[in-house]
Amino acid sequence: MNIPHPPVPLDQKEWAVAHWNRLADEAERAGALGLLHTNVAKAQSDCYRRTARAIQHEIETGVAVCSCCFKPFGRGSLALH
Repeated sequence: MNIPHPPVPLDQKEWAVAHWNRLADEAERAGALGLLHTNVAKAQSDCYRRTARAIQHEIETGVAVCSCCFKPFGRGSLALH
């Protein structure tokens, strides 16, 4: 599989994981404080944590996956040929 950009260094991936988790924490706090509807806050938080988990998976395994379905990019039934 050809990568259309240079690989991202490990330290930047680790920073991204921490950043997405911080965003998830902020969304949860906003929901708890009534700044966001609780359903919106939960949806945002879940999305941010899935994104962090997908990046963490790539760090641990070297395989990039979709943050929604966790299928490896470029493989599976959703891959474009």
